[in-house]
Amino acid sequence: MADSLQIKDEDNKLVIALHNNPFSTEKRNYIGSIPRDTLTISNLAARVKDGDRGLDEYTVLKAAGLLKKECLRAIRRGQAVNLMGLCTMFIVPEGTVDGENPSAALSQKLALHFSPTSEAQDAVAGLKITKVIVNDGQPQIDGMLRLPGEVPSDTFTAGKAIRLTGNRLKVAGEGSGLYLCPADGNGNISQDGSDWTEITGEQFSCNNPKRLEFFIPDDIAAGSYRIKLKTFFSGNKQNLKTAISVVSDVITIRNP
Repeated sequence: MADSLQIKDEDNKLVIALHNNPFSTEKRNYIGSIPRDTLTISNLAARVKDGDRGLDEYTVLKAAGLLKKECLRAIRRGQAVNLMGLCTMFIVPEGTVDGENPSAALSQKLALHFSPTSEAQDAVAGLKITKVIVNDGQPQIDGMLRLPGEVPSDTFTAGKAIRLTGNRLKVAGEGSGLYLCPADGNGNISQDGSDWTEITGEQFSCNNPKRLEFFIPDDIAAGSYRIKLKTFFSGNKQNLKTAISVVSDVITIRNP
């Protein structure tokens, strides 16, 4: 039964990013987008296991692989597929057809579309926006994942790795840096940086504009932190003259 794979809902953390509307003459007119915090089947399988449903992670992954195989077989037969009561995947012809052999022309214009079910629509209707980011050219953190496992989280372990996803995240330019900053009970961090822990070069495993991966120092004290990024990265060969920066939400670092 599908109910056996239900997982516990987590706190709502929907983020909306606002970008300047290039088609508007108004000074403060934006187009909204939602940065994707995508879960893989491995993430979902781990959550099912954590829910203590009597299923191990391997069993869930094996079942998911078999379902995927049968869904692809159905599509190849020209059938539509209802995916776990969440959406229907179906084939449609796109565009117009010209020529004396419409069958051959149509075969080149077939595409997959997805139609959400009412149950999935109801899940969206219950969301509340928890954070709005105005894209003003500063770095942007869209997601934080615990490695290994690529698990979205706000709790991490000393000595383990974190992946940040977003935009303009590359640490570049003299005076740039990535820091773990102790946060007080209100989430505030010191401004002078005297108690910040800098992530050094050998602790980075990936440093590019859309993804930062680094290891938390083994000897850092457990507690609440914010991640602060300061960079001169411009996306071009020449770095910015003035630094841009971003500070993450509060995270928890625990000892191994």
